[in-house]
Amino acid sequence: MNRFTQLISMVLAVTLGALTLGCENEQDRLDAIVAAVPTSTRATTAASLKTDFDAGKITFESSLIRAEEMLESGHVDSVAFAGAVLDFAVQIEDKLPKSAEFELFWRRIGRLAYNSSYAAYERQDFQVIGSLILAGPKRWQRETYWITYPNHEILLAFSKAYQGDANAGIRLLSSRAPMPDGYQEAIDSLKEIGRQQLRQRLRKGIEEQEHDQGG
Repeated sequence: MNRFTQLISMVLAVTLGALTLGCENEQDRLDAIVAAVPTSTRATTAASLKTDFDAGKITFESSLIRAEEMLESGHVDSVAFAGAVLDFAVQIEDKLPKSAEFELFWRRIGRLAYNSSYAAYERQDFQVIGSLILAGPKRWQRETYWITYPNHEILLAFSKAYQGDANAGIRLLSSRAPMPDGYQEAIDSLKEIGRQQLRQRLRKGIEEQEHDQGG
C-alpha cells in the first residue's frame, strides 16, 4: 500500500468514518445531544459525545462540523457545545490523526477554540473565554498556527487581562517578533486595562482600610 493510499484510508477510517455510519442516524444522535445542552453541563455533553463515538454512532468529524455550523449561525448553545466538542477531542486524542498531512484538520480544532472564545467574548462571558481559548488537544498549538492566526493570540492576551493579569497579556504579545499588524494597538489597550485594574485594586484597598478603621 503506497503512502497516498494509506492517507486516504486514514481519512476515511479515523477522521470521517462516514461509510460505516448511517448519516441520518448520526445526525439524529447529534440533534439529541444538542437538544440536551441547555440542561446539561459541558462535561456531560462531552461524555455523551464520547459514548456515541465509542459505540460507532457518531464520528468526531460530524461533531466538529456541527459545532462549526452552530457557531456560524449564532446558535444560542453554540459556545457550550463547542466547548464539549473540544473536551471530547481531548478524550479521544489517541484516535485522531497526528501526521503532518493533517495540519489543516488540527487548525480547524484551533479555530473552533478561537471562534467559541470570541463568541463568549461578544457575550462578555469572560470566565468562559478562559476555559475555551486553549481548549482541545495541545497538538494545534504550534508556532505555525499562531503565526497564521494572530487574532487568536491577541484574544489569548486579552483573556489573561480578563483574568486579572493584563501584564501577562502584554508580555505575550511583546515577545512576538516581528510584531504582526494589530499587536501594538492591542498592547496599548492592555496597558489601559492594566491601569484600570490597578486603580480598582487601590480603590478597593482604600475602602477596606477605611472600613477597618471605622470598625
